[in-house]
Amino acid sequence: MSGGFLGTARAHWAKYPRMEPRDFAKLAYQSEFGPAHMAQGPDRVLAALLAERKEAGPDPLPPEPIGGGLCRFHITQALSSLWELPLIGRMFARTAGLTEGTEAGLFEKLEALAVLPVPGLPDYLESWRREGCPPVRHSEAFRNAYNPHYRVLRLDCARYLPALLPLEKLARDTPERRKGPALIAIDGRCGSGKTGFAALAAGVLTCSADVVHMDDFYLPPDKRGTDWMEVPAGNMDLERLKKEVLSSLDRDGGTAYRPYDCRAGRLKEAVELWEPLTLVEGTYSQHPALAKYYDYKIFLTCEREEQIRRLQAREGDYFPTFDRVWRTLEERYFAACGTEGAADLVVDTTGFFD
Repeated sequence: MSGGFLGTARAHWAKYPRMEPRDFAKLAYQSEFGPAHMAQGPDRVLAALLAERKEAGPDPLPPEPIGGGLCRFHITQALSSLWELPLIGRMFARTAGLTEGTEAGLFEKLEALAVLPVPGLPDYLESWRREGCPPVRHSEAFRNAYNPHYRVLRLDCARYLPALLPLEKLARDTPERRKGPALIAIDGRCGSGKTGFAALAAGVLTCSADVVHMDDFYLPPDKRGTDWMEVPAGNMDLERLKKEVLSSLDRDGGTAYRPYDCRAGRLKEAVELWEPLTLVEGTYSQHPALAKYYDYKIFLTCEREEQIRRLQAREGDYFPTFDRVWRTLEERYFAACGTEGAADLVVDTTGFFD
């Protein structure tokens, strides 16, 4: 871990050569603890973002990874105060709530920093440790040279922002004006981040959201056709999904569905859906038989090499079988149904996660 952070520190030093010892300490602190020390109420967070936007530069800047799955997300005048800044404020709060650093992790990063040939760095870090490593501001030299205006966010939050914005607009369009909840489909390749993105969206959008998983709508083996492996979504109960969720939510009011338990081979207790936004995530969610029900469709993908790495980590010893059978089936579905091309937005998540 320390070796990875040392590389991050070197990259920041190369980009910001006016960094002083306290700037390196701040980088290590943020990488370990994120913005937890800056936790504030949503009104104060938004007010601070609006004020900073006026002082920041005009051009958009990419997120800067700082390690630990975190990044510095730059506040610029290019950000919209109407849609983006409130959403960034909620992503900031989510980051603060989910980041759990340790003193040992911070000390390991400080030991890595000590090898850098920065004048006064070892002495500063030793003095800072004796003080208990409190949060520090950027040095005056750094502030004067680079005019920093950023928030520490989870890397996935920052990189998913373009995909979250259209959902945020739908979330602000109340059910009273829409004649019912908004329905979003999140389809895409296995390992591309569909489940994680759905959870993120449900946690940061301006209104509450329900998440429905396609895994809850598998067909029991005895109800599948003999040619189910040749038919796109032949292992899915699309009719039950339409009846219990999609067509029901198309009308005013809530609904309920019963998830299918693959291991037990039976339906579980009913899950109620009442929120103004419903996210249906998983492969086959944008099947042509379902597409007409959605207000917006997002397709996630990633490069094959990264997909293999993610699936190996997720599936373990089952990876060869999963890759040969289930990935092949979904690729046939994408090809037969033109899923990627029919989506409103395609997001390549390659490199999204630290």
